[in-house]
Amino acid sequence: MPTSSANPAPKATPKARIHLRSLGCPKNQVDSEVMLGTLALDRYAIAESLDDADVAIVNTCSFIESAREESIEAVLEVADRRERGRLRAVVVAGCLPQRYGAELAKELPEVDAFVGTGEFQNIARILDETLAGRSRGVYLEAGRTHLYSERDPRILVGPTHTAYVKIAEGCNRPCAFCAIPGIRGRFQSRPLDSIVAEARDLAAAGVKEINLVAQDSTVWGSDRAGRERLPDLLRALDAVPDLEWIRLLYVYPTAVTGELVDVLASGRRLLPYVDVPLQHASDPILRAMKRGVTEAKQRALVETLRSAIPGLTLRTTFIVGFPGETEEDFERLCEFVRDCRFDRAGVFRYSDEEDTAAHALPGKVPRATARERYRKLTSIQSAIMAEKLEQMIGQEVQMLVDAAFPGGARGRLASQAPDIDGVVWLKGEAPVGSIVQARLVARRALDLEAEPLD
Repeated sequence: MPTSSANPAPKATPKARIHLRSLGCPKNQVDSEVMLGTLALDRYAIAESLDDADVAIVNTCSFIESAREESIEAVLEVADRRERGRLRAVVVAGCLPQRYGAELAKELPEVDAFVGTGEFQNIARILDETLAGRSRGVYLEAGRTHLYSERDPRILVGPTHTAYVKIAEGCNRPCAFCAIPGIRGRFQSRPLDSIVAEARDLAAAGVKEINLVAQDSTVWGSDRAGRERLPDLLRALDAVPDLEWIRLLYVYPTAVTGELVDVLASGRRLLPYVDVPLQHASDPILRAMKRGVTEAKQRALVETLRSAIPGLTLRTTFIVGFPGETEEDFERLCEFVRDCRFDRAGVFRYSDEEDTAAHALPGKVPRATARERYRKLTSIQSAIMAEKLEQMIGQEVQMLVDAAFPGGARGRLASQAPDIDGVVWLKGEAPVGSIVQARLVARRALDLEAEPLD
């Protein structure tokens, strides 16, 4: 897979200069990087600034209400530039058009094309047609998302020493609150050889860290012929030379096997980091969410992971304000978080999504109540995390340097996934992409400060 952090020098005059804004999750980022690579190979230049662009592409998210609002705001911003003649074309891509393509086409006539999740690989052709004035339309196929391979071109966004690798697409889970199966389609895995080949190419290009992503990583391989499962993939990736860190994200709690735990505990490059979204702890709410698990089983899973994986960082997410959530249910969740003391936890307010099972449930929690529960649970978790960070002061650690500036640097520990888990500020210079030895000396809110060791 060709990779780069900059626009390849075109051999001829560029067709147009493209600025792409990627919203939402890391899986969206991978889609954006593949679109950028496809466009660059087809004589489109990549503009880092919207001010330097002829065409704007917004790769959107529509997972929850706040994500839709952010996406619409971004679309309206570039559409206004189009109306004022500062752009030749505006393209809206990703989950928002996949979910609402026909409606958006009526509401946003200033947008030139809407590209669904199954058409990312055709973005250059779509732009050709758009700029030639041959088309203004909606390009999508219901229930389908393009699953890229190691042969697809890709331009990494941001630092070139770290990358996301999407191992699967779509989801078959019945979670009552989630619209993803209706947007991204049925679960589909990439072949093992394809993923390993991409990892080798990334490592050869200087990538030190890969973060494995999917809607449901734990069932990788279940849709393919043969007996390959996630532990086989992790073992194969662990053997790739020149990679330093491999982090697994999006582990479904009911699919964690003893073999998976053993592989995570024994890998050379596999980080002791498990991201397992639990979503709640009250049994009535877990049943209503269709999670297929109980509080007792979740407590047992937490205990198993911590006892089996040395130095484990355990991350999770929770939803407050789900339909029917009582004060007793919420207090049960708070008690669960206090007892389990997660290293990281994200808290979200329930978003009432159409075409989900939860949308029809009675007992909707008032927004003000959901906001108050969000603040309380966030406060509990923030205090736990601050205590855990304080306990790390004085430790000698390895940190991956993400950015450098005169007299200092910014990086992350193995316990910090990109963009979600905080950072470490180094009081000393270090090259970007290097892994340096340091001593943690202070806490800065939910970040850390460190000094380099000789």
